[in-house]
Amino acid sequence: MASHVEGQQPKSVSRMQDATTVGTMLNPSLYIGSIVSDPQDRVSILPPRIKESMPSPEPKPGEAGWLYRVLEPYYSRESVDNVMSAMMSGQISSGAAWPRRLADQICQLYGVPVALPTSSGASALHVALLACDLGPQDHVLVPSFTMVAVANMVKMVGSRPIYCDSAPGSLNPGTEELLRKATPRTKAVIVCHTYGVACRDIREIADLCKERGWWLIEDICEAMGSRADNGELVGTFGDFAVASLYANKPITAGDGGWVHAREPKHHDRLKSLINHGFDPAYHFLHFETAPNAKMNGLGAAFVCSQVKLLPQIMEHRGHVATWYREKLSDVPGLRCMEQRTHDAPWVFGVETVDRKTRDNLRDHLAARGIETRNYFYPLHLEPVNFYGSGGGGYEV
Repeated sequence: MASHVEGQQPKSVSRMQDATTVGTMLNPSLYIGSIVSDPQDRVSILPPRIKESMPSPEPKPGEAGWLYRVLEPYYSRESVDNVMSAMMSGQISSGAAWPRRLADQICQLYGVPVALPTSSGASALHVALLACDLGPQDHVLVPSFTMVAVANMVKMVGSRPIYCDSAPGSLNPGTEELLRKATPRTKAVIVCHTYGVACRDIREIADLCKERGWWLIEDICEAMGSRADNGELVGTFGDFAVASLYANKPITAGDGGWVHAREPKHHDRLKSLINHGFDPAYHFLHFETAPNAKMNGLGAAFVCSQVKLLPQIMEHRGHVATWYREKLSDVPGLRCMEQRTHDAPWVFGVETVDRKTRDNLRDHLAARGIETRNYFYPLHLEPVNFYGSGGGGYEV
C-alpha cells in the first residue's frame, strides 16, 4: 500500500474551499479535481474489463484526520541550512554549484562517470529515451505494473510502449516475460524495480539486452539505494538509470531527479538534452528538439546533504520491512509483498484474498487514521489507452 505526502498544509490552504474536487479531501496533495463535470462520463464508455477492475474510491479518514501517513519527507537541518546558503549567495539556478555537487555525489555513490540532475524522474526518463534515438517505428518493453510516467515518456518520444506482465510471484517482469513480448522492432527495455523491490532477473536482462543490441534503462525512481540479489546497487546494470527526488522518496529535493550513465561518451549529449539542446560551441544554434529538464540550485542544495545518508536510510527501511513481515505473518488471508535477498522496499505492500476484503481493510484502517493506497493500476488497462490514437500494446 503506497502513498505520498508533502507535509501538512496551512488550514486555509488545505481545505481548498474554492476548488472543484470530487468529494471532500483533507490535506490534498497535487489534487486537481475532475476535468469533466461528471467523472462518470468518461468511465461509462470504457470497456467492461476496465470498469469491472478499476480502483474503488479512496477511503476518507475519521474525524481526527490522518494520524499515520504512508510516507512523509525526511530531511535534516543541514538540508535547510544549505538552502539558506544557496539563497544568500545567489546560487539558486541550474547553473549554480549545487547541481554540480549533487552530480558528483551521485557519480561517487553509483560508481558511474556521468550523472546529471533533472527536474523530475519523468524528465530524466524522457532525456534517457531521447538519448537512445528512438523513433515512431520502435517498440519499448515496459512493465505493465508500474507508474504511468514510464509509458507516458515512451509516448512522448514518439515510440510505442509494449506492456509486459510481471513474472509469477514477482512485482517485475522477468527475462521470459520480456522475450514473450519482444518483436523485431524492439529497441529498448525499461526495468522499474517496482516499489523498490529489485528485479530478480536484472543481471540476465542486462545480458539479454547486450546480446540483442537493445538499450537498457533502469528506472530507479522507487529503488534508489536498493540492491540486487548479488549485492550490487540497482541502477548499475543498464546503459542509463533514472531516479526521482520527489518528496515521497528516501531522499528528496521536493521535486527533482537525475539521469546517470555507465559510459562517459553519453555526457555531452545528455547535458545538451536536459537544456533545450544547447550546443557548447554555438550557444544559440540548436541541432535537435529537446526539453528543459534542468534542476534548480535550491532543490540541489536541499538534497545534497542527504545522499550520504542513503545507506543508513535503506538500513532503517530494511528493519521496518522485517517488522511488518514478522507481525503480519500469522494474519489469515493476508500475504506480504515480494521479498528479495536485500529487503528494504520503498513502500510495504500486502495482498488480500479478494477485492472486497481489501476495500474493507482500507476502510477499517482509514477510520482509525491510517492512510493506505492501492497497488498501481495496470498500464495496459489505463483509460488513456482507449482515448485518441496510438498509445501502446495493450495486452499482456
